[in-house]
Amino acid sequence: MTCRFLPGRISVSSVSAGVTFSLAHPRGKPTKEFYGVAKEFGRYVGILGDPACRAGWQKNFPRIAELLRERYQPSHVFVPGDVSQYGLVAQHEETLEHCRKFPWQWVVAMGDHDRPVYIFERYWGPPRKVTDLGRWRFIGVNTADGVFTEENANWLREQMKNDTIIYSHMPPYLPGWEFHSLSKKCTARFFAVLDDFRDQVRACFFGHIHSYDRKDYHGIPLIVTGAGGAAAHGLGPDGYQGTRPFQAMAFDTTTGEIHLLEDKENPS
Repeated sequence: MTCRFLPGRISVSSVSAGVTFSLAHPRGKPTKEFYGVAKEFGRYVGILGDPACRAGWQKNFPRIAELLRERYQPSHVFVPGDVSQYGLVAQHEETLEHCRKFPWQWVVAMGDHDRPVYIFERYWGPPRKVTDLGRWRFIGVNTADGVFTEENANWLREQMKNDTIIYSHMPPYLPGWEFHSLSKKCTARFFAVLDDFRDQVRACFFGHIHSYDRKDYHGIPLIVTGAGGAAAHGLGPDGYQGTRPFQAMAFDTTTGEIHLLEDKENPS
């Protein structure tokens, strides 16, 4: 099966039982996930969070996306949510207009600003996604409602394989992130999954916090990468403090290395 993820539509060259996607949900009953296998992909893929959920993003998001293109030429860019400000049709369409200027495939997990789900699906596909790029599996988890449910945990366990990368909107409840994160209960549920698959998960990326930060959980990098266009703040001990450059991440599919890309000429 070869799947191509594109803003506004998904084209599938051959369909298998793994594909569970439909554009039409007139009764608001969305398909929950999409499975894709890419036969062709580049050395680098990008991770760019929260590109369009604040006023003024039109100035910042294209700049960081262009820097990503110039530096890494990614074949795919994974977005841990917030591709709109209030989930309105016109806002999704405006974001798509900018996204179509770039040659890669956008793969978007849902953020809290992207609700309602039936509008999000119309433009970006289901809120959860599983994408295989060679040895790497990228799993987009839906935390748009601010929770990591037991159902989400069971689903995530079923998707795990060696060399898994997780991306999701809401970060776990950890020092410095508590002001804009999952609850302690949801965090414990998420970490319980990581505990069971510690040898398979290579990294986790999150949005929601409009900054960059990195922590580790038993050797697994946990990276907030939410300064992709909407806003870019520095972090203090209890919340935002000062400014920082807009940023995105690049992931090397040959080595597994993670690179930070910053737009140092355009602070928030």
